Amino acid sequence: MRLRAPNGIRTGMHGMRAGAHAGALCAIATLAVCAVLPTGAQAATTASITPSFAPNRLGAATAFTLRIAYADQQDPVPEPVSHAVVHLPAGLGIDLRGIGICPSSRLEKQAGRGCPASSRVGSGSSLAGAHLGATNLNETAALTAWRGPNRGGRPTLEIRGQGLTPLEESVVVVGVLEPDSAPYGQKLVMTVPPIPTLPLEPNASILRFALTVGSAHGGHGGGLIRVPHRCPAGGFPFAADFAYAGGSTSTSTATVRCP
Repeated sequence: MRLRAPNGIRTGMHGMRAGAHAGALCAIATLAVCAVLPTGAQAATTASITPSFAPNRLGAATAFTLRIAYADQQDPVPEPVSHAVVHLPAGLGIDLRGIGICPSSRLEKQAGRGCPASSRVGSGSSLAGAHLGATNLNETAALTAWRGPNRGGRPTLEIRGQGLTPLEESVVVVGVLEPDSAPYGQKLVMTVPPIPTLPLEPNASILRFALTVGSAHGGHGGGLIRVPHRCPAGGFPFAADFAYAGGSTSTSTATVRCP
C-alpha cells in the first residue's frame, strides 16, 4: 500500500488492518482477550455501539446493522482498538443453511472472485485516522462480509476491507461466533491487528465502523438473520467489550426497542 505523506514524499504503509474491517465490524481470532484495567484506571478511549434491525419485527428475516464509534476527549485520533467482543441478544436467529464458504485466501488475493455467491452476506464502511507529524490523516474503506471456514467447529465471519483513499490496500479479518451467557445468546470475538503508518509514527486508529449483515446485503440475503421471536422487557440487549493497544478497556451497551 502506498501513502502520500504530508510533505509530498511517497512512502510505504502496511495497513488498513481493518480493525475497521472490523468492526466490524469486523478483522479477529478465536480468543476473547480483553486487557484488565488496574483498579481506578480509566480508558482514555471509549466506544459506543448502535445496533439496529430492518425490519424490526418478531421472528422476521432482517438486516442487522452494527455501528461503532471510537472517541477520545483529548485527542482526535483515539487509541487503537486491539480486541472487541460483541454480545448478541438471546434468540437472535443466525441460519447458515445454504450459505457457501469463502476461504480467506480468495478474499485476500482475488477479492472474493470464485467464491460462492451465497457466501457474501454483508457490506459496510469504515474510517480510520492517524497522526502523521502535525497532520491528522483519515482513511476510508469499503467493507464486504463473507462466511468463512469454521474455526474449532465454530462459524466465522470474514470481513474484507478495501482502502479507498488515500490508501489502496485490502485486508481480511475474521470474527468467530461463540456461545454466550444470558442475557446474550452468542458473541462475535474479534482481534484487530495494528495498523502501521509511516516509520516512527504511531499506528492508525479506527474512528467509525458500520457493517450490515443479512437481508438484501448478501448473496443468501433474507434467511441469514432473524429477529428473536420474543423481546425481553426493555428491548433486545447488546453489549461490546473493547481492549486498546495501551492496555485499557471500555464497555458499551445498547438496546433495540421491542417491535
